[in-house]
Amino acid sequence: MKRLFLSIFLLGSCLALAACADQEANAEQPMPKAEQKKPEKKAVQVQKKEDDTSAWIKTEKPAKLPILMYHSISSGNSLRVPKKEFEAHMKWLHDNGYQTLTPKEAYLMLTQDKKPSEKCVLITFDDGYTDNYQDAYPVLKKYGMKATIFMIGKSIGHKHHLTEEQMKEMAQHGISIESHTIDHVELNGLTPQRQQSEMADSKKLFDHMFHQQTTIISYPVGRYNEETLKAAEKTGYQMGVTTEPGAASRDQGMYALHRVRVSPGMSGSAFGAYIESMK
Repeated sequence: MKRLFLSIFLLGSCLALAACADQEANAEQPMPKAEQKKPEKKAVQVQKKEDDTSAWIKTEKPAKLPILMYHSISSGNSLRVPKKEFEAHMKWLHDNGYQTLTPKEAYLMLTQDKKPSEKCVLITFDDGYTDNYQDAYPVLKKYGMKATIFMIGKSIGHKHHLTEEQMKEMAQHGISIESHTIDHVELNGLTPQRQQSEMADSKKLFDHMFHQQTTIISYPVGRYNEETLKAAEKTGYQMGVTTEPGAASRDQGMYALHRVRVSPGMSGSAFGAYIESMK
């Protein structure tokens, strides 16, 4: 009897151990594929550097940049260039391989002694006349050119001047809107406080209107003094342009940059010879 009892006990123990082993084996089985959670893949976004000048061409120091100065695209006085002549100027630039710059690109060129192309210019218009939109803008679009308009704050929407809607349209197509102060008064005749107000209020206006950092100012009638240069820097501009003749370079001071005045009466070839003489 004892042997029978012992045999039954051993058989039961073996069966129990086998059952436990089966349970442990099942517990170690991987989850069915339908129940497994795959790790989520996150999209990798590459941030493009707007100020990347690594592919630009090094220049002699300091870099020189012709900043062309226009006003009205019409006829009547020495500040007005007829549309036919303006188009001939832009065609010459296009046909001769000139690249037109934004204010940011101009700043980088002047401060880093590099340029995005062998031949570069910055095209500017003072005052913000309606004909800049009606006559200059179509020509600039035709040749795929960038330009900068220095707008008088108080003149927006007034007779013969640009509207906010016109400026916003142009801003979507390579035309930068920058500061020509609020009231277009000769800065060298104002107190330092009034000069700062003219500049700061204009910058604030265009920063807000175009969701930008307004970086360059054109001094009305080209008038300025030492207080003007200090105020331009203090109010947050990176550059200031004058009516002093010649190509711009940083040795003039970044707040006293020269410009190339374009007067009426120049054919395309005469304009080209004029620009080439600025190198």
